[in-house]
Amino acid sequence: MEAPQGHGFINLLASLEQGLGSTQTLNPEPPLAALPPEVVGGYRHVLVWLIDGFALDYLAYVPALRADLALQMEAVFPSTTATAITSLFTGMSPAQHGLLGWRTYLPQLDRTLTVLPARETDHAGNSAALSSQTLNTRIHPSPLVNRLARKSTFVSPARIAHSPYNRLMSGSAKVIGYDELEQLPALLGTHVRATGRAPHYTYLYWSHLDHLGHECGPDSSEVREHLAAIDATYSRLCGELAGTDTLLLTTTDHGMRTVSQRLDLRDAPAVCACLRHPLTGEPRAALAHVLPGRHRQFRRAMEEHFGDRVEVIAMEDWLYGNAFGSGVPHPELQARAGDYLLFPDEDSYLVDPAGDDTGPCFIGAHGGLTRAEREIPLFRRSFSHAARPDRTEMRQRGTYSG
Repeated sequence: MEAPQGHGFINLLASLEQGLGSTQTLNPEPPLAALPPEVVGGYRHVLVWLIDGFALDYLAYVPALRADLALQMEAVFPSTTATAITSLFTGMSPAQHGLLGWRTYLPQLDRTLTVLPARETDHAGNSAALSSQTLNTRIHPSPLVNRLARKSTFVSPARIAHSPYNRLMSGSAKVIGYDELEQLPALLGTHVRATGRAPHYTYLYWSHLDHLGHECGPDSSEVREHLAAIDATYSRLCGELAGTDTLLLTTTDHGMRTVSQRLDLRDAPAVCACLRHPLTGEPRAALAHVLPGRHRQFRRAMEEHFGDRVEVIAMEDWLYGNAFGSGVPHPELQARAGDYLLFPDEDSYLVDPAGDDTGPCFIGAHGGLTRAEREIPLFRRSFSHAARPDRTEMRQRGTYSG
C-alpha cells in the first residue's frame, strides 16, 4: 500500500509535539489521524524508538515488530538521518530547520557542514571538528524537549550520546549512553519505572542497522541476522514495559535500497568546472551550486557525461513545490539548496570527494525518492497501568478475544 497524504513522518512529529504538551507548536502539519495528540498525551510515559535505516522490505524478518505495524508513512525529504532526526529533535520540517542532508552548504562561510559528526570543510577538502558552541552558531537549533510540559530522556549509543550535535539537540533532556543492543530491555524497563508517576518522554536511538545496510546491502545475510536481534530485543523490551502505562512507538528515519553504480564527479571535469561549491545534500539527492553564467554549460555537461543516469531538476521548481516541507522556511533555505537537484537513477549514487578523500562506497543507499528509500513503518504497542491491562496485553495473556 502507498502512504496516504497526511500520513508522513512529519505528521507523526505533529502528534508528538502536541500530545507531549509543547508550549509552542512549530510544526504546521496536522497530526496523524491514527495517532491523535490526546491519545499520546494520555500515557504517563511515551517512548519513541528510532531504528536507523529500517526498510519496509525488512518486515519479513521481524515477526514481533510486524505484529505491531500500525501505519506505513512517508519519510521527510531528503530521506536521510541528518535531516530526519533534526526534524524529530526540533519538531520542524527540513524547510524550517535547513539541514538538507549529510552535508549542508553554509553560504555565509562558503563551507560545507557535516552536521552529525560536527565537522566543517572548505573547497580544498580541509576539515575541522566543531565544538558544540561553534556548531550552535551554525545551526541555532530549537530543541523540542525544551518546549515540552514533561521531562525527557535521550538514550543513545555511548559513542555518540554526548557528541556536539547530540548535546545541542538533547536540550534539557537527561542523556543516557549504552553500549549494546541487548542492554536495552533491562535499561529501559528500569528507566521507565524510575520516572515514577510524573509524565515523561524518552527518545531511544539505534544506528547499527543503517551501517550494515550501507556496507553489506539491504539484502545481505548480515542485515537479516541483525534484524533478528532487533526483533528479539523488541520482544524483551515489551515484556519489560508491561504494566507501566507506556506508549511505545517504533519507527525509522528512512529506508534503504541496493545500488551498484558509483558515479564520481571527478570523472566529469566539465561538470566540476561549472560548480562554485562541491556538491552537498546526499549521494542519492545531491545539491549543485553553479557559477553565474554557467547554467547552460552545466546542464549540457551533465547530459554529455551522465546521460539519463542523473536527472537534473531546477531548484526553483523544487522549492516552489514545498519538497522540503511546509512552514516558515529557514532564512538560508534557498542559498543552502543551491541551483539544481541531481537525482541518480535507481541503481546509482553520485559522489563528489574533495582533496585526498576517496568518498563513500555503498552497497545500500538512501536519500532519494524511490519507495524503498521514502516509505517507512510505524509500529505501535501500548502498555496500560498494572491495575488495568490494555487489550494488547490481554491478547498476549490469552484473556481477551475482541
